[in-house]
Amino acid sequence: MKTRIILLSFLLLLCAGHRGYAQKVSVSTDIVDWAYLWTVNGEVNVSVDQHFTILAGGKINPWMFDKKTGEEFYDYQMTAYAGARYWPWHVFAGWWIGAKAQYSSYQRTGIIGPELKVGKAVGAGLSAGYTFMLNERLNLEVGAGFWGGKRLQHSVYDSPATKNLIETKNKGFIAADELTVALMYIF
Repeated sequence: MKTRIILLSFLLLLCAGHRGYAQKVSVSTDIVDWAYLWTVNGEVNVSVDQHFTILAGGKINPWMFDKKTGEEFYDYQMTAYAGARYWPWHVFAGWWIGAKAQYSSYQRTGIIGPELKVGKAVGAGLSAGYTFMLNERLNLEVGAGFWGGKRLQHSVYDSPATKNLIETKNKGFIAADELTVALMYIF
């Protein structure tokens, strides 16, 4: 017991003389994605400078739902991205603009119409937003962004049941990508 007290006292003494540094890492999750068909998502930001962070994140949605008419609707997706953000004031606080490279594999039906859309997409995106400091460790982030690129293996079928091919197209696109209201925890 005496050894533990001495060791604990020694560790506290070391910490008392240690200079504190700014936070370097944050993890966040987007509430809007969770509200959209329970899309599981997360993002990690790492500070590399007072004004820059690099980030990596992803989202996955494996859920299927039924309409009252008996039809299914879902937006299966597996998305991964990596990028960077510029913070004019200081990382993890205030305004930011970001850029990212993104890959997405998707299969969706019943959300807007009965068509089944299946494919993959690769591209780049831009976003901007503001981060509110709620306390020392917790922030609220709001933002919006878009991405564009190339659809690969994109096919449209009349319905998931019959899977009659309507069209196949591999062409470029630009689309709204995110409307963010995220909780961010800073380490």
